Amino acid sequence: MLDADAAELPVRTVRAGGLRLRVVAWTGDGPPCALLLHATSFCADVWAPVWAAAREAGGAGLGAVAVDVRGHGRSEAPASPEAYGWGRLVDDAIAVAEAVGEGAPLVLAGHSSGATAALVAAARRPDLVRGVFAVEPVLWPAAPASPEEDSFPGSRALAARARKRRHAFPNRHEARLFLEARFPYAGFAPAALEAFLAGGLARGPAGATLRCRPEVEAALYEGAASLDLGPLWRGLRVPLRLVLAEHGATHPGALARLEAAAPLAVRERVPGTTHFAALEDPVRVGRALGAFLAELGAGGAAPPAAGPVP
Repeated sequence: MLDADAAELPVRTVRAGGLRLRVVAWTGDGPPCALLLHATSFCADVWAPVWAAAREAGGAGLGAVAVDVRGHGRSEAPASPEAYGWGRLVDDAIAVAEAVGEGAPLVLAGHSSGATAALVAAARRPDLVRGVFAVEPVLWPAAPASPEEDSFPGSRALAARARKRRHAFPNRHEARLFLEARFPYAGFAPAALEAFLAGGLARGPAGATLRCRPEVEAALYEGAASLDLGPLWRGLRVPLRLVLAEHGATHPGALARLEAAAPLAVRERVPGTTHFAALEDPVRVGRALGAFLAELGAGGAAPPAAGPVP
């Protein structure tokens, strides 16, 4: 059962990799046209303000689904650290796309690790994908020589920090005060912070806790090493919109290699943002997503007039 502070959205359960994953839906005039994949430590609900802006730009009849990634939100959380390898995130994305796509290809939209999963899923299963909208994807220039090596800059440091992260609070109010005073939450748009608290914070008699436990977040940072980027480097043949922050974290060498492998790639910049652009400026990111969907004719939307995204 959903908590009282959960977003009022239709919810279903999809099975992927032996797990029950929570999927939320924004219904439209037809089948969903987009699958939204959040970043590590967040939840499906954070896409709500992005999708609201996407509909304004791309058409009110657009429908989408967003999934709580394994170990996040109200999806199941395996106990084994090995269950959080990023290859599993790709497998889950493919399984959810198969379950919710109703036989039609989807636009995969993702942020950070979610963007990486979307890209590799599209390279592996282009039959399921109409296009990819990738916000600040996490990429590295070459596969690590061993799982012990960092798969992207700072992954071991991020894992160590995650294990020390405070995750329990007396109540939701105290959780909000603690989070909104710290990076990255301090830079979130109010609607994005509210959405995160709705989906990412569990409330009970003992207080409030972050649904993504510290050990799960740490395992995900370390689990990037398991992902084979080979399918991506061999070519991405679907339209790709790369949305990069002004002060982003995507590796420039890997980004250049991605664009060389994706002939239909187009870059956009989100000024004044960091790696958390989708939460810092969900309106601008959402408008870019809506414009991309309209360009593809997703959901029956008419292509917009040529010009920059506002």
